[in-house]
Amino acid sequence: FTLSDTLKRAFLVGEDTKDDLTALYLSDEDRPLSVSGNTQITGVAELPKAGIKQAYVEGKPYAGKELVNGSIKNSTRTLPGLSQTLLDETEKWLNDTSGKDIRISDSLVHSFFDPVLVIRIDQSASQIDQFTVKGKVIMLCDTVLTIGAGAVLKDVLVYAPAIVVKEGFSGTFQLFAMDSIVAEKNTVFEYPSAMGIIKKEGSSGQPKISLGSDAKFSGVIFSYEKKRSDLQTLISLGKNVYIKGEVYASGFVKMEKPVTVDGKVSCNRFIIQTPTTLYENYLIDITVNRTRRSLYYLGSSLFDRKAENRILKWLD
Repeated sequence: FTLSDTLKRAFLVGEDTKDDLTALYLSDEDRPLSVSGNTQITGVAELPKAGIKQAYVEGKPYAGKELVNGSIKNSTRTLPGLSQTLLDETEKWLNDTSGKDIRISDSLVHSFFDPVLVIRIDQSASQIDQFTVKGKVIMLCDTVLTIGAGAVLKDVLVYAPAIVVKEGFSGTFQLFAMDSIVAEKNTVFEYPSAMGIIKKEGSSGQPKISLGSDAKFSGVIFSYEKKRSDLQTLISLGKNVYIKGEVYASGFVKMEKPVTVDGKVSCNRFIIQTPTTLYENYLIDITVNRTRRSLYYLGSSLFDRKAENRILKWLD
C-alpha cells in the first residue's frame, strides 16, 4: 500500500534446484547401463548396482574417456517419488466435467488477479488454430484436442484425454493428458512449459508423450502410473530433440539418436531406436549434461524436493 493506492504484481514460483546435481537416474532392474558412440553424461549418475559399461554398437565404440563426468551412486528399485497432492490435483482436472462451453474465434486474455477462468472446448471445435489465449485460464476438452501452429497459448493449462500439437507451433503453456500427448517435429515449448500424462488405474493401454524430430522443450516432462504395469508409460524423444529441464518417466524413455538434455533424466528403463534395432538400457549418441542447465532454472514442486521457492516469472 502507498497512501491510498494499492500496488500489486502476480508471479509464478518455482523450486531452487541448485542442490540437485543428478543428471541421470535409472531404476535398478538388475541390468547395467551401456554407453556407445558420442554419449556424454555430465553430473551425478544414480545407476543400478550392475553399473555402467562401454558397448560396441553398429560398428562404433564408445568415444569418451570417462563413462560418467561426475560421481556414480547406486539407484533403488523405484524412482524418487512425486508430490501426491499435485498428482491428485492434475487427475481431478483430467476427470472434470465442468467449465463453460466456448468456441474461441479470436482472442481471450484473462488476468491472474481474477478467479481462474475454466472453459470447455466444444467437440466440434477441438481443432484450434489462429487464436490467442493468455493468462489464468484452464482449458478442458473431453476428446482429442489438436493445437495448430497458428494458435498462441501463454501461461494456460490444458487438460484432455489426448493432445496433438502440430508442426511449427511455438508457445509457453502446460499440457496434461491420460492417453497421449504428441508434439510434431519442429515444435517449440518455451520456459516454463510442462507436459504430463497420468495413467488411469486399470487402463490396459500405454500412455505416451512423443516429441518429434528437432523439437525444443524447456521445462518439465513427466509420465506417471501409481502401480508398475506390463505396459509402462513411455516418453519418446525423436532425432535431434533438445530439452532444457527435467524428464521423469515412471516407465520408459525412448530416444532416437542424437538427443540432448541439459538437465536431468529419470526413468525405469532406456530404449534406443536405431534404423535396424531396438536397444534396452543403452545410450548411443545421447548427451545428458546437468551442468549446462542455467543456474537461474527453477523446477517444479511436483518432484517433492521440498526446496526453497523463488520467483520464476512475473505475470500481470
